[in-house]
Amino acid sequence: MYWNAAPEMISALVIIVILINSRDAHAMPTTRDRMFTFTLYYSLFCFLLNFASIQTVYHYLIVPRWVNMVVNTAYFALYPPVTLVFIFYILLYAFEQAPPEHRVRLKTTSAIILGSTFVYEVIVVLNFTYGWLFYLDETNKYFRGPINRISLILAIFHIIVGLITVFRERQYLDRFFFKVVLWFPMISLGIVIVQILYLEIVLTGTALAIAILSVYLNFQTRRISIDNLTQYPNRESFVSNLENLAHHNKKAMVMVVSLDNFKSVNDTFGQKRGDMFIKLVADKLQELCPKGQVYRYGGDELGLIADSVNGQSVVERIANQFTYQWKVEGVTTRLSASIATLELPFRADPSADPITLLDHTVRTAKNRGKGQTINCDTMILRTIRRKSQLSDRLLQAIATDSLSLDYQPIFSLDSGNMEMAEALLRMEDEQMGTIHPAEFIPLAEELGIIGELGRWVLEKVCILLDEIRSKGREMPVISVNFSSLQFADGNIVRDILGIVSHYRIPAGTINLEITESTFIGSSFHEALSVMESLIVHGINFHLDDFGTGYSNLSYMVNLPFTCIKLDKSLLWDVQEHNRMHHFIESLIKVVRQMDFRVIVEGVENEQQVAYLRKIGCDMVQGYYFSPPLGRSDFIKILESKSFHPLSPIHRM
Repeated sequence: MYWNAAPEMISALVIIVILINSRDAHAMPTTRDRMFTFTLYYSLFCFLLNFASIQTVYHYLIVPRWVNMVVNTAYFALYPPVTLVFIFYILLYAFEQAPPEHRVRLKTTSAIILGSTFVYEVIVVLNFTYGWLFYLDETNKYFRGPINRISLILAIFHIIVGLITVFRERQYLDRFFFKVVLWFPMISLGIVIVQILYLEIVLTGTALAIAILSVYLNFQTRRISIDNLTQYPNRESFVSNLENLAHHNKKAMVMVVSLDNFKSVNDTFGQKRGDMFIKLVADKLQELCPKGQVYRYGGDELGLIADSVNGQSVVERIANQFTYQWKVEGVTTRLSASIATLELPFRADPSADPITLLDHTVRTAKNRGKGQTINCDTMILRTIRRKSQLSDRLLQAIATDSLSLDYQPIFSLDSGNMEMAEALLRMEDEQMGTIHPAEFIPLAEELGIIGELGRWVLEKVCILLDEIRSKGREMPVISVNFSSLQFADGNIVRDILGIVSHYRIPAGTINLEITESTFIGSSFHEALSVMESLIVHGINFHLDDFGTGYSNLSYMVNLPFTCIKLDKSLLWDVQEHNRMHHFIESLIKVVRQMDFRVIVEGVENEQQVAYLRKIGCDMVQGYYFSPPLGRSDFIKILESKSFHPLSPIHRM
């Protein structure tokens, strides 16, 4: 009996090529990845076993009878389960994605497949006695038994059972993977038909090789993405592996190492060396955690998934590494990194999204300063949940009347009279209570609704001014805070002028306050264009919170401000540092020489008032004279004209 084994040999070569190209694809393979690798090795072994069995049949006259019998029995015992191995790979993927409660289906399917395989193996053993699969005549010649094709029937049965189970879980599966799984039975069936028609051609391994190749090209490699710079897996791979770990409640220590102020490294040493520093850090992380896997998480951020047993010691080694200098191409520098750590499973809430947890922990670490290491704990989770809750409430704030305005008067030090007031946005929610502006304003910017809130504030201020005018009172000048994101709104000038015009607010009555941080990352020319368009219509601009860390006198010189507000931190530093006396005095003198008026915030005692009057400050704002007032109280004060020179309202 002779066979054409060329298809089998080609199939073996295909498996070898896939094996070579996939061996380093996963530094931290999942159970499914390991199953795929095992399928490759086992398939290759079976192909070689098939080839060996063919050789024993060909050379039956010189091969000992027992060798012929053992090799062909091994072929029948070990070759058909190769389909079973591949089906288990498919099932493992399906139940990585399916809900945990569906695992009973995996167990049922596995029991059916293993049970049928056990029955088949019993037939293989009995073949020694009954020759059902094959037998050797007295000359040692090979003959097929009456149920020789049962191995093909078993393979088809396994495919159908596996396909039914996967089809039931289709809503959870990757569509590319599902497409491959659907094609596999049809390809196999076609090959089996050809095999039945042409018995001399060995095609038993071809179906499996085609299926494995399809999975490898369409799915297994689709998830393998290597970062070009570091040559480590990228963010997509990190997220995929992290979600898999979380989904199965597996133990691991996960880290994100975010380099602090890395832009300065690029600016100082150039982009090329900056990239080399990132590559150096990635290699060092892998060296410090050889059993873990490093990932390129972002531009200057690296991820690491490590064994939970030694996770804490790895974190300590990494943090300690950043106390040393880093050197590339003869250039030496110190790098600082903020480190976020997350222990899986996350016991505070196993269902929490690990990426959300890590991203928030990284931001928390950076907000606390350079070189901070923070573990994601219950407090972080509570903060995330509060942010989520606040986001929901903030999106409904205007509709639910959760917003209100307070007005804090600003006084002239010369006359002691109120010169203007600042409108301060407040939020009071039934569920969350009082929410500080420092919490909800940045979130409003993040949610993209700061423009809507800004228009709401301006309209409420204009309504108040219109009401004051209707009572025959002189309208005060009121300042409204303005966000940097509003500069990017192409309709901002039209909207502001439309509101002011609708309520017939006179020129010079509305000021817009902009913080220094407005210009960090903003377009200078875009801001200047908006400001000039509004100034023409009598809306002036104040530079708020000057001196909070981004001070740049060029903004004062080149942008059309009428007033500079010094942050309260400068005034309070005077009490702690004697040199600040001279600094603030010089600063106020320079500002006034450039024809700007000066307001100092945070005035809370008589000593500060005396000091500011002495150095020539124009105006003051603070609790010493008046806290922020509600709308009705502010109107009452205006109507009673009870703003007496240098008479603190809180003492009245």
